[in-house]
Amino acid sequence: MLQRYWASAAAVGITVLSACGQAAQNGTLMIYANGEERLIQGWTTKDGWELSIDHAYLTLGAITAYQTNPPFDAESGELPQAIATVAFPDAMTVDLVADQPPLVGSAPAPVGHFNAIAWQTLDPTLQLVGTARRGSVTLPFEITLNQPLQYVCGDYIGDERKGIVAADQTAALEITLHFDHLFGDGAEPPTAEINQAAVGFDPLAALSTGNRLSVDQATLQERLSPADYNRLLQALKSVGHVGEGHCREVSS
Repeated sequence: MLQRYWASAAAVGITVLSACGQAAQNGTLMIYANGEERLIQGWTTKDGWELSIDHAYLTLGAITAYQTNPPFDAESGELPQAIATVAFPDAMTVDLVADQPPLVGSAPAPVGHFNAIAWQTLDPTLQLVGTARRGSVTLPFEITLNQPLQYVCGDYIGDERKGIVAADQTAALEITLHFDHLFGDGAEPPTAEINQAAVGFDPLAALSTGNRLSVDQATLQERLSPADYNRLLQALKSVGHVGEGHCREVSS
């Protein structure tokens, strides 16, 4: 299993860009990671495997939250125009299943709306441990991916707004991971965009030995077909979100 460690508050950096000479009012900004309900409750892949996830270890680093003006559009190809930032530079590993909810950073933050966030995944990027079932087949699995990724994201989109810091109050901001982008969603038709882009679970299950699947990225690159491996990489780049809000992967 991966070693787990947390960012030190002493390593957090705060930058406020302002023409005003008055001292800025502060609250607290807390950043969480969320693998969504399907990761906790399990779901059916596009090719009919029922996934039950025991652990989902994610390694994060270089998290920066932004107040931007104008509001940042992640799909614009531009970078955030920040008027204030809070940086969490240290690396940490969280378990998106066991830690509920996984807190990845907490720091003083200037009053205002943090409407953009950037973050990186670090090696090892992601480790999924669980069981896949289809018909009479039960397949324990451990999948380790070490593809470093860099995301820049706009405003959180969900049932409630996030990232709005008030004086002496605490606000939350969320990094969201959509794992159905990797394996697809059996509740959607095969022609749905999510299933067309996902690699599914069949190509990975075919690599199992001794009724168990244990693979790392080097094994996947070597043994998956070039088309399936490329589909996996592209799907991995699309996993990062802010709620239902979009992120752009900028490492390549």
